[in-house]
Amino acid sequence: MTIATQNIDKSPFSNFASYNKNSGTQKAYRSRRYHNLEEADRFTKVRATAGAVVGAAIPLVFFAKKQNGSISSLNKLLQIKYGLKEFITIGASSILGGVLAGMIGESKQSRKNKVNEGVFQFMNCSVPPVIIAGLFKLGEKFKPLNNIPCKIAATGVGAVGGMYLAAELSNKINDPKDLYPDRKLTIKDALANFDDVLGALVLAKFKFIEKLGAERLLPAVTAWCGYRAGVSN
Repeated sequence: MTIATQNIDKSPFSNFASYNKNSGTQKAYRSRRYHNLEEADRFTKVRATAGAVVGAAIPLVFFAKKQNGSISSLNKLLQIKYGLKEFITIGASSILGGVLAGMIGESKQSRKNKVNEGVFQFMNCSVPPVIIAGLFKLGEKFKPLNNIPCKIAATGVGAVGGMYLAAELSNKINDPKDLYPDRKLTIKDALANFDDVLGALVLAKFKFIEKLGAERLLPAVTAWCGYRAGVSN
């Protein structure tokens, strides 16, 4: 019997998602978005949801009290001025909550996979805002770059470039000895997960984003990241 060998692509971001290309657009999108070998059961979804929501709520309450002095209403709770510290803290807490809750009763391999996905989700929602904030600071020091077109360009570069960098950092953290094919990020993968960088757009403080009240959606977005990590398998 002849056994065919297959070269494993060790370049950055390979093997991002495994799915049947003939299974339809929606299924392919869900595979890229959730990075699952199979759909999580209902109990896992409930655990991941609860963990992610509680994880997001704890720092949300802390920042609301610190900034507004009160959380007497939902409106007060959501009226937070976001900087890098607030966004990354809430994101990290919601992802941690989703992963820990999702791990309950799971196999050792499944728990490991959820931790890996949690690392990816955290990198994906924190690296782009950090890059954008850095580019904005650079623009403030050079007046020719401190204008709307340059800010739009910096946001685009930071958002897209940050997602690719986040994937590479995740590969290094999750597989430091490079024993497995790296997770590959393609343009389609980036588009499927682009809501993760909503925080970057809010931190850019464009007027049209502020008018839409996008800041109020950030806790839900970070909780969604936590949920996706918690149901990952």
